[in-house]
Amino acid sequence: MRLAAQIAALVATLISIAWVIYKPGLDSAAATAAAIAALLSTFFLKKGAPESKQVQHVSGKGVGIQAGRDAKVDNFERK
Repeated sequence: MRLAAQIAALVATLISIAWVIYKPGLDSAAATAAAIAALLSTFFLKKGAPESKQVQHVSGKGVGIQAGRDAKVDNFERK
């Protein structure tokens, strides 16, 4: 994901620089500044963080059911 963002930002930067060269103006300069800012910000993106494990606290005689996706609660045991 990070690489795709960097490639897209680089392409946008190159296109906007070509736009500034071809037709100088405030709009093309603003687009170039935004594209450069986007390109620089891609280097500060964090790499994919591992998913955190689920944590649940159940007190008393309560029943806690925790599932990453679908949960079937027809038959459960109290521990």
